[in-house]
Amino acid sequence: MKNRSCDVVIIGAGPNGLMCAGYLAKTGLDVVLLEARHECGGGLDTLEFAGFRHNPHAIYHMMAEIMPAFHDLELAERGVKFIYPEVQAAYVNKDSKPLVFYRDPQKTAGHIAKYFSSGDAEKFLKMYGDFAEYSEKILIPCTYVPAVPPVEQVQALEAARDDVGRRFCRVAELTPLEMLEIYGLSEPVKAGILNLFAMWGLSPFEALGYIFPLYVYRMTNAALCAGGSHRLSSGMHKAVLEAGGEIRDMSQVARVIMKNGKASGVVTTDGVEITANAVVSTVDPEQNFLKFFKEDEIPGDLVYAAKQWQWEETSLFGVHAGLRQPPRYVGSDECPDVNQAMIVFLGVNDTEAILDHDSQLHDGMLPDSLQGHVTCASLFDPIQAPDGFVSGRWESLVPFDADWDSIKDDYAKQCLDEWKSYAPNLEVMDAFVYPPTYIEKKILNMVRGSIKQGAYIPLQMGYFRPNDSCSQVRTPIEGFYVCGASVYPGGMIIGGPGYIGANIIAEDFGVAKAWGEPEIVSRARERGLIAF
Repeated sequence: MKNRSCDVVIIGAGPNGLMCAGYLAKTGLDVVLLEARHECGGGLDTLEFAGFRHNPHAIYHMMAEIMPAFHDLELAERGVKFIYPEVQAAYVNKDSKPLVFYRDPQKTAGHIAKYFSSGDAEKFLKMYGDFAEYSEKILIPCTYVPAVPPVEQVQALEAARDDVGRRFCRVAELTPLEMLEIYGLSEPVKAGILNLFAMWGLSPFEALGYIFPLYVYRMTNAALCAGGSHRLSSGMHKAVLEAGGEIRDMSQVARVIMKNGKASGVVTTDGVEITANAVVSTVDPEQNFLKFFKEDEIPGDLVYAAKQWQWEETSLFGVHAGLRQPPRYVGSDECPDVNQAMIVFLGVNDTEAILDHDSQLHDGMLPDSLQGHVTCASLFDPIQAPDGFVSGRWESLVPFDADWDSIKDDYAKQCLDEWKSYAPNLEVMDAFVYPPTYIEKKILNMVRGSIKQGAYIPLQMGYFRPNDSCSQVRTPIEGFYVCGASVYPGGMIIGGPGYIGANIIAEDFGVAKAWGEPEIVSRARERGLIAF
């Protein structure tokens, strides 16, 4: 490929890079997007084997059509469609009744009242109402505006015209466990709710109460991307090209060009030089500040912060299978909706068991109980499997540090045997195994099998993600911006970093934005709930 110059060069064509490029290209800026791999999308990955489509990374889309990019980049017109299964999640156990979560909280409460207790049904509705309000009025709007220092955000919430701000402040620094105690839920309902958060390797013991409500609320309103998750990246890819942007794959960045103290372009590993007025990175802090620059080119505190960056202590083990027929689960004779759930959790019915599982994982051990979850995407999107067959997906939390090359096949058999013990009719025709080491090998910034581009711990969240100098997209390095999943508000394909990045960069270039502020953000401003 040839050398060239442009207004903006963006490193990394994952979801945030595609999003940022799509927006900036719409302003008329000359944008070049670089991707190290042979295809774009990052975790928006779909593989096809013998007609079965498998999604080895992202599959559950929590924000889906809430993301501003869905509307602003006209993704529906570019073939992106989301499917919302009515039965969102089911917990099946061999010695107890199934627990089912529906998109409709009233249906969930009805199920809880029928199979467990009317008291827990009422408590669930109270909790769900609070979590929905926190999410709709505060957490979702804040996902699409820049980070602010914690003190400023608390002051705004406390002074807001809507008292939800003050109520949220009372719980925001609790752990998920402490927050659940407020509602007095019994097992297995308590465990089922906690697991919607813990399934992502997020610790129930960390003071992450400010995101716990969002995960519970959105993981009971999640979607699948029709045709596979890669269709979402394809839609954004089209948006970039149709707006005049250029995308170059197989273009791994070796270093950022510094000229007179300013980031002025990049050089790829094959020697191609792209000069630009702004360099935007959507990759991780270690690449951003330890690889792309010489230490003496950038402030020492950025180097120090990058060296302190922590990756997740756990990762995910996947088995992706072609099934002869849909699984029929234990307990489904009494509760048929179990077989229609988007996510089925196997053998999770007790909070203490979740906590023991978490402790073993964080001690670097393969846990005693698998606590896997499974999804058959083709039940909701038939194109993801050949006619008459089913695509199946097992996923469970594991430590990264294991001899996966030696044990992966035996561990996969253990997982499939576990699945079959809950679905006796399970018939696997073929499967491929996806241990956490494969995640790291496939995608450069998923170090140690990371799924969020860095651990979700208090000192790497909010205004401190990735550090307090860079969480608002601009960095102390003139001309260098960051807006990947390692930047506020984080990963999980929520559409925040790339969107916020595009807004900040457009403002710095002084170009008119070809999009407006999301209505949900404007309403939060009117209520005084946003500090930025």
